[in-house]
Amino acid sequence: MSSVAVERALILLRYIIENEDGLSIREVSRHLGYTPATVQKQISALKSQGYVVQDQLTDRYHLGPDAINLGLIALSRLEVRQIARPHLEALSTESGETAFLAIARGDHAVYVDKVVSDHPIRMDASLGIGRPYNCTAVGKVLLVDLEREDIEILAEEGVFEKRTENSIVDVDKLLNEIEEIRERGWAHDNEEFDLSVNCIAAPIYNHDSEIIAALTVSGPSERIKEKKDDLISLVKSTAAKISKEMGCASIEG
Repeated sequence: MSSVAVERALILLRYIIENEDGLSIREVSRHLGYTPATVQKQISALKSQGYVVQDQLTDRYHLGPDAINLGLIALSRLEVRQIARPHLEALSTESGETAFLAIARGDHAVYVDKVVSDHPIRMDASLGIGRPYNCTAVGKVLLVDLEREDIEILAEEGVFEKRTENSIVDVDKLLNEIEEIRERGWAHDNEEFDLSVNCIAAPIYNHDSEIIAALTVSGPSERIKEKKDDLISLVKSTAAKISKEMGCASIEG
């Protein structure tokens, strides 16, 4: 699909969103200046992907289930980011280290928010950047809810990366570690992505007790190791507070 076609499709979706009665081919053709054939072609493409549906009584088009699901997903992710933000700030202040919030996106864990440490030597990374699941604390946390078969598929697809000599790429070893994370409620990146960095992460749950994000503190290995036990307790309790505000009643810090 060309960029012009994509732009027209998005304009049509916006038109449907802004008009409660939906979209009529002839009506929107007159309003937007597209030919009826062009509108029909774009609507047909959107319909085939589930982004619009047609009312059989009125022949008008309305948002389809896939468009609605996209909106709900975006809303839920925005919600966890909004709820987590003050806790992220408190975590960074209390730990003295950089705090990140990450979600699963495709083949990577992705940072969606952060509060950077005031230390001159500190951990930092751009928001939106992807990190491997297998060799980061947030990544391993986000694998916890997956079945063995799903993790084996990720391995077969080459998703797991060996970034340092400590990276876990063997599926059985990774599965054993994930089971330990599941039982203890936190994950450790012990110089697995970067030989100078350690991270402690814990899962954030929604009202259905599903993992929707991971919270982590990251910093120079020497500092993190010195206060590891305190950081584990702090990260777990902070993640539990966020989970509670997300509607999860069964998680304790």
